[in-house]
Amino acid sequence: MSDLRDHALACLRADRIMAVLRQIPREHLVPLCDLLVERGVRSLEITHDYPGTVDDVAFLVDRFGDDASVGVGTTWTIEQAESAAAAGSTFCVLPGIDVATAERSAELGMLTLPGVQTPAEIQTAIRHGADVLKFFPADPPGPAWLAQVAPAYRQRPFMATGGVSVDNMQAFYDAGAIAVGMGDSLFGSYDDLATARTMIDAAVAVARRDD
Repeated sequence: MSDLRDHALACLRADRIMAVLRQIPREHLVPLCDLLVERGVRSLEITHDYPGTVDDVAFLVDRFGDDASVGVGTTWTIEQAESAAAAGSTFCVLPGIDVATAERSAELGMLTLPGVQTPAEIQTAIRHGADVLKFFPADPPGPAWLAQVAPAYRQRPFMATGGVSVDNMQAFYDAGAIAVGMGDSLFGSYDDLATARTMIDAAVAVARRDD
């Protein structure tokens, strides 16, 4: 495993939460990321669905260094994976299992997290570069599905994303997920940092419950 992968996986395993940051303007993204890292969520996923994604990744990588793990999500193409790696991304999250993109992400040394929801997709992902299996969307079908499937695929850990909240995240941990991905269910509105702090602290308290 590369240094980038090692760092990204260590942050994910330790904090057990990945923050999904979708189309947040830079003036709000930076203070929100500062708050997330300060409160104990160091895995920061910047989604690949707006023009500033790569610039924001590069900015945050420079800002946090080894104090956080900054990566990309909603990654559809090889070109997106390559531009993310050039910007310093430590991980690459895919909405599904695109074989070529997953393989290229792995070749570039990023922790690679393709989206899966069926045994066939899981097996394809494992064969083509997956380090962590992103169970997406997670709810539905919910923790019961993951609890049934995860024991059959111990080769790779799972992260549950999509429909995860502070109310059900413990159930996903209990079902076998090493981490959960959360967007506004983690921090609320990106321009209300007081509420965001309260929400983040509540989620981190659940994530650390077994520490």
